[in-house]
Amino acid sequence: MTTVSNLAQSLSLVRRIETQQSSLDTLASQLATGKKTQTFRDLGVDGIVSKRARAKISSLDTYISNITKADRRIQQIDLTVKEFQNQTEILIDSLALAPQEGDYADFETIQALAKNVFNFLVDLVNEEDSDRFLFAGGDGSTSPLTDNGLLESFLGDFLPDETDLTNPPLTSSGAFGQWGSGTITTEEFIAAYRGIDDTTLGYSSTLSSGTAGKVFARVDDDKELDYTLLGNAEGFREIIIAVGVLKDMPPPEYAPGALNDATATTFPDDEPPFPPTEKQENFYQVINDLAKMMVDGVDKLNDERFQLAQVQVQMSKIEESYIFEKKTFADVVSEVEDVDITEVATRINLATIQLEASFSVTAAISQLTLVNFF
Repeated sequence: MTTVSNLAQSLSLVRRIETQQSSLDTLASQLATGKKTQTFRDLGVDGIVSKRARAKISSLDTYISNITKADRRIQQIDLTVKEFQNQTEILIDSLALAPQEGDYADFETIQALAKNVFNFLVDLVNEEDSDRFLFAGGDGSTSPLTDNGLLESFLGDFLPDETDLTNPPLTSSGAFGQWGSGTITTEEFIAAYRGIDDTTLGYSSTLSSGTAGKVFARVDDDKELDYTLLGNAEGFREIIIAVGVLKDMPPPEYAPGALNDATATTFPDDEPPFPPTEKQENFYQVINDLAKMMVDGVDKLNDERFQLAQVQVQMSKIEESYIFEKKTFADVVSEVEDVDITEVATRINLATIQLEASFSVTAAISQLTLVNFF
């Protein structure tokens, strides 16, 4: 008859208990984490599948994050441009409401408005997102537009002798001085301010030289979407020039043509029209051109906003596909790594019962003696 010693039985039970405890620990970990294991090695071949799926998810998260940031910036750009247009349209409306040629509006009020609007427009061109300027292109750390004084110097000033406009002007400098004194025609004056370069306007060196670079949203390994809108875009430039000229323009009574009319004085007994009709025509020719520049600038900025909206649509479609793709890979990871919590809970209950039974058997065997064996 073959028998098993008490020691052998105890050792066998201890090994079973250790195995059951290890299994219970594994189940407890699975219940707490929802994962089959904490290492890819224990997943075997499926671990490679899971690693690849996780790498793809990480890549997709990066591109989704890029799209989210770019979309937020485009929204801020669009809101800023819209406000830029709104401020410009206030000035356009003020000019449209002014009396027709031959009469005189409250030009001082219009110019005061233009000065306030000009400063606000400059601030909008210098709008920032966190620590980057929205309209600086790739050179996001440099302010796009500053008041360097060159625009005022270029335009200059014209102040005639009010007692007798046939006398040499008291002040005559820059384009205003040449226009006011009749050195250049109104057409030449218009061509002069329309041809102002970026440096004179106060744009940064990178914008003026065309080296600012573009702003892209990387949406794939080999695809980038351009959502650049520079502060010296044509729409911005035309409005900045127009408002800059309007705010410093000599008043109607100093419009060119005065020195071409020997009778053009400010004496009370002057007969109407005062100032002479020629001066009125020159003045309103410039005013109409400035208004046209502002209207054209607003329209061109609408085109820029439309292009940015197109980029947003593209990014939105790409993001939707990435979100769907990410869910697919997440399902792959779940199939490989995740456990059924209900099943694990059931197995824990069963393992607990088995472990308690093993402890009971072990305790009973450990109490056997020659006295109580039979």
